[in-house]
Amino acid sequence: MNFNEKYNMKKSLEEISKNYRSDKGSVYHNYLEIYEKYFSKYQNKLKTFLEIGLWEGESIRMWREYFTTGNLVGADILDLSHIKLPNTSFHVCDQSDRQQLEELVQKTYNQFDIIIDDGGHMMHQQQITLGTMFKYLKPGGVFVIEDLHTSGNPAYTRPGDTDTLEMLHHYNNTKQFVSNCMLPEEIRYLNENIKELNIESGNVSPIAFIIKK
Repeated sequence: MNFNEKYNMKKSLEEISKNYRSDKGSVYHNYLEIYEKYFSKYQNKLKTFLEIGLWEGESIRMWREYFTTGNLVGADILDLSHIKLPNTSFHVCDQSDRQQLEELVQKTYNQFDIIIDDGGHMMHQQQITLGTMFKYLKPGGVFVIEDLHTSGNPAYTRPGDTDTLEMLHHYNNTKQFVSNCMLPEEIRYLNENIKELNIESGNVSPIAFIIKK
């Protein structure tokens, strides 16, 4: 059985998630119906995909089964290279370090259809990742920030850092980003290249989908 035959099963993300106990499903976050709304068009034509923050690899296993084509990249502060999946590579990367994010792109692909930030969920991590990586999203691509319930939580905020959820709402109200965690050129690029920013609601947390022009 080749790759496409093995993974070309017409299952919903929710069905697939149950095989891997991903917390993205109805068991906890209930994100998957929302994800299908944005990702179904890529299911059989994905080229490149990046997920930052893998835990023990449950979700990237789910994504590998869902997408019947394309190359997946998983990045985490831990080494998960022991996980073996078709057309999938794993890399160690600290998402709060711009240089490491740039090196990740150099090692993998310079454009992605989809980028998911499911990493450490701290304000500076989310904003540095968005600021650094959005330019590597293809036109029309989707950038996702999960678990925005950490906004407003002092445990996830360094003193003085911009709140991520407030930053996203401010953009929707003004079409301008304000962040003390991003560089001026990153903010300028975001302001000029976002087509649409939607904040959806899961069971426990908001989740943002940012579409590139």
